[in-house]
Amino acid sequence: MSEGLVTFREGLEAALVVGILARVVPSSQRWLIGAGVGAAIFMSFVAAGLLSAIAATHVLWEIGFSLLAAGLLIYMVGWMRRQGASLSQHLRITAQHSSGWVLFGMAFTAVAREGLETVLFLRALWSMQSQLSWVGGFLGLLVAIALGFLLFSLGKRLPMKTFFTSSSILLILIAAGIAAYAMHEILEYGAAQSPRLHEIEEATAWRLFPPLSEPPAAYRWLYAFYEGKYFHPLHHKGYIGSILHALMGWRASMSWAEIATWLLTATIGLWWWQRNK
Repeated sequence: MSEGLVTFREGLEAALVVGILARVVPSSQRWLIGAGVGAAIFMSFVAAGLLSAIAATHVLWEIGFSLLAAGLLIYMVGWMRRQGASLSQHLRITAQHSSGWVLFGMAFTAVAREGLETVLFLRALWSMQSQLSWVGGFLGLLVAIALGFLLFSLGKRLPMKTFFTSSSILLILIAAGIAAYAMHEILEYGAAQSPRLHEIEEATAWRLFPPLSEPPAAYRWLYAFYEGKYFHPLHHKGYIGSILHALMGWRASMSWAEIATWLLTATIGLWWWQRNK
């Protein structure tokens, strides 16, 4: 679910920029925009491969990428809220007075930025969730493209402010979950190196819904079966808990350090978003 939200938001931002450019420039030069988009998509796939290869070499890379993704998500939400009102006018003016490879560069830069952000965010979510819903990510991207088509090809009026407001708040919660996961990994890695970090790791705020070898017979259908064990619906591997885990980093066992990291990140994110009205 979180994968779909990320690809939807990033894809929508890219679609809006490309749509504005395509409407402004002459039809004879639109191929330059298409070429820029294609080059940016290719570069994003190459970056995804490199990022995965680097992250697999050491857990510290995973931690670093997760922290970078959380910080970039927070910054991007505030930046987009601040620039959104003037972005369309700025693009129109620039595109009207540009031609040739400048248009290629504008399309390439816009899509490459969103593509690289998406690669980083999905890598962090992949680390946090142990698996990634490629279907969810692909559907999010398709919805973004469809909305862009409705806006620019069919001239439909859509509640874009509502889209961006709701998705921004959800992205802040996702960033908080990624930051909390990074703290979990830091403590797990550092516990073997430092007795103090081991104490912090063991200071759990709660341990809920332990896995069962056999669930209650009357409620068996509510329990998710995974790796030979049954998980309560609210466990982060359960049916409901897995959704909360994807959206906000919920775990059935969390330390006080993880909770503090989650609250701090969410507070900073909401403050930054509110500040950039």
